[in-house]
Amino acid sequence: MTTKKDTLFKEFFDKHYEPLCLYAAKFVSDLAEAEDMVQDAFVKWWETIEKRPEATTRAYLYQMVHNACIDKLRRPRDNTIDINTITEETETIFQPESETDTRADRLIEAINNLPEKARLVFTAICVNDRKYKDVAAEMHVSVNTVKTQLSRGLRLLRQRLDNK
Repeated sequence: MTTKKDTLFKEFFDKHYEPLCLYAAKFVSDLAEAEDMVQDAFVKWWETIEKRPEATTRAYLYQMVHNACIDKLRRPRDNTIDINTITEETETIFQPESETDTRADRLIEAINNLPEKARLVFTAICVNDRKYKDVAAEMHVSVNTVKTQLSRGLRLLRQRLDNK
């Protein structure tokens, strides 16, 4: 049996959920993460409204989502790129299946001979399946720089592998 309070909550949720998700996505640039944050905010809001009457306003809910986004952005990131780890992962991933399979060896050698930034970007994106924006943030460069380095790395790999 649904109460009047439950009905009011559902109406409020239906009216504000999508706009709040879009608002949060502007901060975190990931719609799925924004949706999680908004759902968490609604849960906290629901728990708060009985204790604090001022919490029943739309502005209060937006402030909760805003604060959650800021908290998320302030958290330190542990996703730093370590060249030694990348080299080990590259060697492991492209391990030849037999001694006669030299293509993988040539590929590893070509990757390791790329200029440092191109190698880091190539490995992060192509091997570790990372997003351009994440790699750019970790390297403290723009997304366009990441795209340029990846393009350069792929071009050099093609040249080096075609020549052998």
